[in-house]
Parts: sequence; structure tokens; C-alpha cells
Amino acid sequence: MGVFSLKSFYLATFSVILNLFLCNILFSQSTDRNNLENTPITEENTSKNRMCPECSRIYPGDVSFCSIDGKQLIEYTAADLICPTCKEKAAPGEKFCKKDGMPLIVQPLTEQKDPEGNIVNLTPAEIARKIQTHIEEGNRFKNEEKYTDALNEFKQAVFLHPDNIGIHFNLGGIYWKLENQKLALFHMDTCRDLLEMLPEEKKNQENYQKISQDIYLYIYKLEKGLLPEEKQKREALVLEKRNKKMSAALEKNRDKWSEMVLIPAGKFVMGSGGEEFIPEESPIHEVYLDAYYIDKYEVTNALYWEFVRYIKETGDHSKCHPEEPKDKNHVPGTVHTNWDYPYYDYPGYPVSRVDWYDAYAYAAWAGKRLPTEAEWEKAARGTDGRRYPWGNVWDATLANVGPSGSLIVGSYDIGKSIYGCYDVIGSLSEWCNDWYHAEYYHKSPSMNPKGPDYSTGVRIIKGASLFAPYAYKMRCAVRMFGKPEDRNKSIGFRCAKDYVPEDEENKAK
Repeated sequence: MGVFSLKSFYLATFSVILNLFLCNILFSQSTDRNNLENTPITEENTSKNRMCPECSRIYPGDVSFCSIDGKQLIEYTAADLICPTCKEKAAPGEKFCKKDGMPLIVQPLTEQKDPEGNIVNLTPAEIARKIQTHIEEGNRFKNEEKYTDALNEFKQAVFLHPDNIGIHFNLGGIYWKLENQKLALFHMDTCRDLLEMLPEEKKNQENYQKISQDIYLYIYKLEKGLLPEEKQKREALVLEKRNKKMSAALEKNRDKWSEMVLIPAGKFVMGSGGEEFIPEESPIHEVYLDAYYIDKYEVTNALYWEFVRYIKETGDHSKCHPEEPKDKNHVPGTVHTNWDYPYYDYPGYPVSRVDWYDAYAYAAWAGKRLPTEAEWEKAARGTDGRRYPWGNVWDATLANVGPSGSLIVGSYDIGKSIYGCYDVIGSLSEWCNDWYHAEYYHKSPSMNPKGPDYSTGVRIIKGASLFAPYAYKMRCAVRMFGKPEDRNKSIGFRCAKDYVPEDEENKAK
């Protein structure tokens, strides 16, 4: 399959998802447009702006040419009062015509030329119908691979409704097909910005998170073809914007995302056996653990961003593991996915593509530590040896697994463990402190096991990620491992902390 065929398939598939999500959004936008007749007229909403007839970017009234494509701008206004008889425009605040005394009416779009030079003078209902017609025709031409004709239809539509997310997405896709990278990127940027302006209740919907992430991925792919200097400028803007987003998210959610739960002292059943015989998980055995704290959530992008910023600004590696590689900056990512990857723009996503040294350093910097394998397993399955955090029967609706993709930590409340730990199954797998040995359970201590006291070259990883292929891999007893320097999109971590009775006394005070 050629590159353009792949683009067609990808865009067509995503268009279906986008249209489903945007139905209620676009309906509300159309309703708002139909209510313009009831909008009070002020200096603010009658001020003139200018718009590019090529890309539909809006500019202040004192700008004459588009900075994207150099086109001369046309005058654009959202609403005006006008006399229905003499057609004379009124000054803001007037309700009746000075000439004939007729009550003034709202004309949503004043007489002006559209991108093809035609006069536009439409009522709100006519605007809504015209937008729908242009979208339907644009989709028809797009499906027939008549991209120039489709482009003209969507340009007409966006002229009438410049804040319509779906129209900008289609324009971005069509410009991509026509190999106009700059305008494709502009419209995808607009899509992203409009999505971020939606109300919080819409942002909390699962479909929003999926669509938003996919749009960021389109932008990321389009940026790959930019000249180095253009890419650097965009990366700087992305990081500046991310800094503001992360700071705002931490101000609102720091306490929540940093919350820990107390796991009481006592025994629990660890490992597996019988019908579930897996050599490295056997034998099933009883373990006693002292009380300890463990994070309720996996460490988020925002929390980890603060740590990376600290390392960058101070160069302080005093909390890092003495054996970590030299010149390590703890920025997450892999050879193919860097810190500018769109995934890291989501404050509430669990940080991924971090190695064991990153997790160790963050935990120490935060005044915590990585959990032992035994601590992780008890927090996940409780004391009765259950397979999953909620019981012994697999239920994919209780965990962030499969096609739902990445989500904010804590999105599956009903699937949390009996101690209140979220996403121990699904979401990401998690680094633990222990060295891994396949036969460790045969000789492990029955009290507070901490793994082999010598290097085996690989560290324990617990908890199946959303990429796990089947339910059997989702069991709390499953043992995985990786080299300390390994990074993977499926691996993150959470922290633990020793329980000190005085801490509870201080809380009580």
C-alpha cells in the first residue's frame, strides 16, 4: 500500500471517529449561531476583523495580508445591526433606524465577498443549511478523490463557520493529500487549539482524549518534514505551551496525583500455582509485609515534567542511583520518540518511556522510593490471592486496556484495588525496585522480601499494560523484567514510602 493510500485509510478511519464525537459539539455551535438574533450588540462584538480567503485565518483589522500564504485579507464581522428597509448600518447601541424609525435587525454576516467573490448576506438558518451542504459536497468529492473540488467546498464552509473543528480537520487532511504541508499543519494546529477551548466536561470524555491525541500525532508527523529551523521554532513554542499547561495542571491536581494509600501490616498470598502453574510465579506462598505507603496513581507526565525541569535547571543528581549512565538528563523518550512527542503534552497521562534509573531518581527526588515486588503485588491484589484487583473473573471494562488507548490516570474507578490503587492492571506496566530471578520464590524470605541481594542484570516489572495481548497476562501475579536502561512505551511506575507511625500522629494533629 502506497503512502497516499495509507493517508487515505488513516484519514477516513479517523474522520468517522471525529464526526461521532463532534456531533453534539457542532450541534451546540449551530445552536449558538442560530441564537445570534438575541445577542446584545456592543462595541466588542461588532468590531471588524479580517480573514484570509485561502486559509481562513483571522487577523486584526489593521493587518492587510496573510502571514501564511500572502493572500490579501477580506473584511469579516460576526454581527451587525441593520435597517431592514434602507439597509443602513447602525452604530452600536442603537435600536431604531435614524432615517425611517424601523426596528433594527441583526445581520449575522454583512454583505461581503466569499472566497470565490460572491456576495454573502445570509440569515442564521441559511448559514447553517449552507454549511451543511458544503460539508456534504466536500465529503463526496473527498471520497471520489477529487481533492481540489473538495478543498473548495470546505473553504466555503469554513468561511461561514471559522470555529468548526471538523471543517478544519478536513481541510488539514485535504491539504496533506495535495502535499501542501504548511497549510495542512495550520489547519491541524487550529483543530488542536479549538479542541483545547472546549468546556471541561467535554474534555473529560474518553472520545475527546482519543481524538485529541490523534490530532497531535498528525501534527507530529507533519512537523517531520519541516526545515530544521522551522521545526526548532515550533518545538520551542510547543515546550513553552507545555510548560504553562503543566504548571496549571499541577496547581489544580498536584495533591490528588501525589496521594498515597496506607497498606496495613500483615500477610498476603503471593505468586501462583495449581491450575495457573507458571514456573517463575511458583510456588504460591504467604508473605508478611510491614505497613507501607504506595501511590494511588501512576506518576503522571505533569509530576515527572517538574522533576525533569528541576534536573535541567539545577544539574543536581544527588538523588540519582550511583550506577546510572553518565550525562543522564532523565528526559523520557526513545530513539524514535522524543520529549516533544505529543503524548507528553497530556498532564494527567502516566509518564512512559522511562527506564529504571529514571524511576529510581524521581522517587528519591520526591522523597519516596520504588516499591518492592511484594509491596506492589499486595497493593494490587489484596490478601486473598485474587487474580485481578477486583476479583477472579476478567472484565475488560474495568481496566484501561485494548483500543481505548492512553487515558488520564484513575479513569477506571470501579477497577481499582481493594486498597484504592488505580491502574495496577492496564494503562502501563510498572518498574519495581527488585532484581529479577526466575527461581527467587523458592528461597525468598517470608517477611519483607526485597529480591536478590545481588545483580541479575534485570529489574522486576509488574502489572500488564494496555498493550497486553490477552487476559492471562493481566493477572496480578505475572512477573516481567527488563534491563535497568530499557525504555518502552508500555512502562511507567508508581512510588512507595516507608510507614512511620509518627506520620499518622502528625496528620491527626
